[in-house]
Order: sequence, then C-alpha cells, then structure tokens
Amino acid sequence: MAIVVATTMLAPGYRIFPMINGGIPLWVLTVIYLIIDLALIPVSNTGGHIAHLAGGLTGFLFIFSMHKGYDWSVGINNFFEWVNNLFNPNKPKKKPREELFYKTERKPYTKTPNLSQQRIDEILDKINQHGFHSLTNEEKDLLKKASKEDLK
Repeated sequence: MAIVVATTMLAPGYRIFPMINGGIPLWVLTVIYLIIDLALIPVSNTGGHIAHLAGGLTGFLFIFSMHKGYDWSVGINNFFEWVNNLFNPNKPKKKPREELFYKTERKPYTKTPNLSQQRIDEILDKINQHGFHSLTNEEKDLLKKASKEDLK
C-alpha cells in the first residue's frame, strides 16, 4: 500500500490498461483500493487492513517529505552501500588529509607583525619619501596598532 500511494503521488495521471478506453488513471485504482481496505476493517482481518492503511500513510509521508527536500532513505541507502563495499577491493580509499585538515574556512593562525620602534621609524621614513599611498596594508595596520599602544 505504501508503494501504491507513493506512486500515485508521483504520477497520479498515469494510466493503466491504455487499450481499454484510454486507460484507467492510477489515482482511481488507489482510491478503490483504499475504500476496499476501509470497508473491510470491521468484517475480517482488522489488523491487516489497518496495517495496509498505515502503509499508505507511510508512503504518503515519504513522498511528501521528499517534496520538502528531506529523504528518509539516505540512512538505509548508505548502510547497504557500506555492506556492498565492505569487501570490495576496488573501493576508492579516502584521503585523510582532505577529510581532516582542509575543510576549515579559517586560517590556522593569524599573522601579527612585529611591533618595534625601529619598524615604526622605517614606515614613517617611507611615508616621508614616497607618501602614505605607497604603504602596504600590513604597514597601515601596523601603524594603527602602534597608535593605540605605547611603545618604549
């Protein structure tokens, strides 16, 4: 029942037996099947018919969540892929370097220039000779840092 409802949600206009007057739409067959299960609940095998309806609900929820972007089958698919590749000698090996070390977006350290009076004097001489526009970003940052700190 889960497969019937899921298939009906994916292709409700699909026609079965196209030679008989253009075919019967799949949604009509699904509705008939659901009505039969609902009608037979009080007559016999109550648990079986309720299980069919629960399966239909599961198929509906599965396709509904697929349309929303969530796939319930990822976990079981990954498990069976793992079982299939368990003894596969041609399985591609994972490179630990790519997995562990290079997935981060930030640098492992930040470069901080050495702040000394001699370095500040060199930057000021460069400004005197070539102008402020000739400084690199690092030198400009160093001057900002030096203006906030008290050098001895």
